[in-house]
Amino acid sequence: MKELENVMSQLEKETKKKEQAENKIKQLRQKKSQLKRKADTKRKVEKGGVFEKFEKQITGVEENTDNDLIYAFLDYVLSDNRNREKLKELTEIHLKEKEISLEENPNLKEENANDDFEEPADEE
Repeated sequence: MKELENVMSQLEKETKKKEQAENKIKQLRQKKSQLKRKADTKRKVEKGGVFEKFEKQITGVEENTDNDLIYAFLDYVLSDNRNREKLKELTEIHLKEKEISLEENPNLKEENANDDFEEPADEE
């Protein structure tokens, strides 16, 4: 009978250890997701939404990019007048296409009010 009590108490101890380990794992997972969200928010704030959308559209992923690198890239691209003119042309084309699509479907105007840099759905 004493042996049975020892086995029962040992089983109880092991069960408590297991529950504690599971709780610790759960806490670590929560902390991990919290830190990921915090880092993601920090990255979004540092970069700004426009450049992030552009980066995601071009590369398919979002990465931690130094702001100095972003500004250096933009400075390099915009330092050449040809690039400025091309950017101006592309912007005008994009805005014209967007106006046409908004005229065809007036309900899109509300949906796209904050979405100035997204391409129309019919383009590839």
